[in-house]
Amino acid sequence: MSTATTTEAFSEEFVAFHAGSKPSYRKVLKGAELKPTFNEIPVIDFTDIDSSSLATRKALGKLLYQTCSEVGFFYAKGHGIPQSVLDETLSALKKFFELDHDTKMTAHLHKNPAIRGYEPMGETKLDPKSNGDTKEAFTMGDDLLELEQNYPSNLPIPANAIPQNIWPAGAPWFRKALYRYYHHVFPFAMQLVRLIALVLCDDDHAFDDMFKFPITGMRALHYPPRPVEMKNYIGLGAHADFTWITLVLQDSVPALQVLNANGVWIPAPVIPGAFVCNVGQYLERHTNGIFPATVHRVANLTGDSRYSLAFFLTPDPDAVVEPLKECVGESERKYDAINVGDLYIRRILAARQKHPTAKKYKDTPEQELKYDILFKSIA
Repeated sequence: MSTATTTEAFSEEFVAFHAGSKPSYRKVLKGAELKPTFNEIPVIDFTDIDSSSLATRKALGKLLYQTCSEVGFFYAKGHGIPQSVLDETLSALKKFFELDHDTKMTAHLHKNPAIRGYEPMGETKLDPKSNGDTKEAFTMGDDLLELEQNYPSNLPIPANAIPQNIWPAGAPWFRKALYRYYHHVFPFAMQLVRLIALVLCDDDHAFDDMFKFPITGMRALHYPPRPVEMKNYIGLGAHADFTWITLVLQDSVPALQVLNANGVWIPAPVIPGAFVCNVGQYLERHTNGIFPATVHRVANLTGDSRYSLAFFLTPDPDAVVEPLKECVGESERKYDAINVGDLYIRRILAARQKHPTAKKYKDTPEQELKYDILFKSIA
């Protein structure tokens, strides 16, 4: 991952993106500099992900390994979630974003210490060359106090636990719709975890102790049509996800782009009924860089609104992620062991600098930022 640090370096063409607390840069390669890399996103059919045949599951895992190591992105077909659930979920997103501004603002993320809730236009700016991200969003995630999430009875409830989600007033149907989708997508995401465990460690359950009640997030997104007069337009700036794995449900409007090793943006067109999935930074660390957290962005250049729903899966906040011995072998160990929750809070505060929690801790050294900040009042 190349980083430009001098004025001279910036005289060449670079792509800026976020993959940590500060922007990084990748040079756009040309001519003799070009590397072998991907030019399209592979499609994988997961119909047999729970096959009783170990050989069948291992063959599927081998295909997933190849795709994650070479691209870091893939389409997931055959996931078993009914099309009716996908369609009704997207309809609920559209209905929510069509609500009046005041209703959506009853769940404004600035009212929530965990940085969940409604995010109006202009809240983030991931691409320093743009005027800011042109999108609105709603985020909910892991919350041991919400009965819909079935917090395991054998796990302790922290004494400082407070609600982590906030919901819009007068729209109970929205919470119901998101949880209906959650109860379908979360089990499939955990199937992917077990398949990756099988192919990396030869044991479906190798990661079970890291995913007892994992950090999850569901981020509903609305990208309006591009204003004709807007220059340096971007829907969501270039970034690598700070997750273990991400699954995205897209509507029919194309906008997602993925950055290859040559600094070229590769379109990820919509495949009806399929998720588009990608490796996150935790899995990149877990595999010692074998699976890259591939950079991507969203640019809705059509005349239509675009709606999508990202599901983020990350290990338990108290888990420790370090390179697997199976992924290091004789090579160099590229990453130190990290506490999942502590890295999570450092990344999310850097990405939400306008939020009261980020402002409250803006002068705190990064190494002192701890996950339990999310359980503290923002007053």
